[in-house]
Amino acid sequence: MVDDAWIEDARGIWQSQASVVTHMSADDMRARANRWNRDFSSTNWIAFVCAGLFVLFFGWMLVVAHTTLQRVGALVGIAAAAYLVRLGMRIADRRWNDEGATCVRAYKAQLERRRQADVGSARTILMVMTGCALLSGPGDWFAWTLQAAVQLGTGLVAYTYITRQARRFQKRIDELTSLEGD
Repeated sequence: MVDDAWIEDARGIWQSQASVVTHMSADDMRARANRWNRDFSSTNWIAFVCAGLFVLFFGWMLVVAHTTLQRVGALVGIAAAAYLVRLGMRIADRRWNDEGATCVRAYKAQLERRRQADVGSARTILMVMTGCALLSGPGDWFAWTLQAAVQLGTGLVAYTYITRQARRFQKRIDELTSLEGD
């Protein structure tokens, strides 16, 4: 229902636009697209810094861990860091500019990039929170279970929220695909 409202709002905004035609050259469009790419690319370093912090933290936890369960938690955290680096490299290395792309295709590529970044972030958060849940030291089983449940629950809430946004991007991508086909 919310998506239907978005479509109606978008259609209303589009139809209420002034009918003054403005011309933008292909070079102007390319310049704007390149600026958008640079703006997005300038945030790539964040994934690598986060991965480095994860490796430092979970690596230290692996060194000081006393139980097998804690070591498994530290390894899950290190695996999350490796996943984040691999995802960051894949998104950073992929060619998002297509010189002959239409505006719709270029916008769709940017939405796909955002969707991939959101899905990867959601998975990383869930893996990190799972690793943290397993890091708790031995002790009272009820307190350990409660702490682990809260950490896993937090990871699941974050995962659900972020993947919901990624599904919205996918829906827009599908709409643009059908628009491009028309």
